Amino acid sequence: MLVGAVMLFVGILIGYLGHGSTAPGNQANQPKPATLMDPIVSQTRHFKGDPKAPVTMVEFSDFQCPYCGRFALTTIPEIENAYVKKGLVRLGYQHFIFLGEESQWAAEASECAADQQNFWPYHDRLVKRLAAENQRDFSKETLKAFAAELKLEPKAFASCLDSGKYASLVQGETTRAQAVGVSSTPTFLINGVPLVGAQPFSVFQKALEQAAKPGS
Repeated sequence: MLVGAVMLFVGILIGYLGHGSTAPGNQANQPKPATLMDPIVSQTRHFKGDPKAPVTMVEFSDFQCPYCGRFALTTIPEIENAYVKKGLVRLGYQHFIFLGEESQWAAEASECAADQQNFWPYHDRLVKRLAAENQRDFSKETLKAFAAELKLEPKAFASCLDSGKYASLVQGETTRAQAVGVSSTPTFLINGVPLVGAQPFSVFQKALEQAAKPGS
């Protein structure tokens, strides 16, 4: 896991340096993790929390990943109560699809829900399906049923999902994540510093508080 985190950071660094902003051999001029976070944040569509929060944490996740679901049900609420609601941390979400066709459909469905300003409620419904109901059925019929539960406009949602409107967006997020070294879910970037795996709250607490320190 430590090796994965190091490789992720190196991947982000290489991706950043590949834009020609810094000479690889000049250690003194290499960007700080917070600077490396900027392109990730700019490509993240969904956030919770104050945009001016001193710490931004972006999750790379697959809706069929059981560890992601368990983390979302247990640890995320603790992070939200301790940090997000107090304006200290902003949470972001990006897709990292690797568990097959239904993972792709679920991610696309969440973006269709976002068209109706319901990304997070739909995200939570998908998490509940896997982590609480212990079912990994993300067929298009099931995804449309979830939209109905949330009282989304059914025809618009179905048209969006069936047309594959967000297929390339989801695939693009996954490809970009792979390019910077993400290889498993859940993976997190906290002000540019990687944290890999569904770690307990105490681990995130330490990482978030370290990120909030001046100069980190």
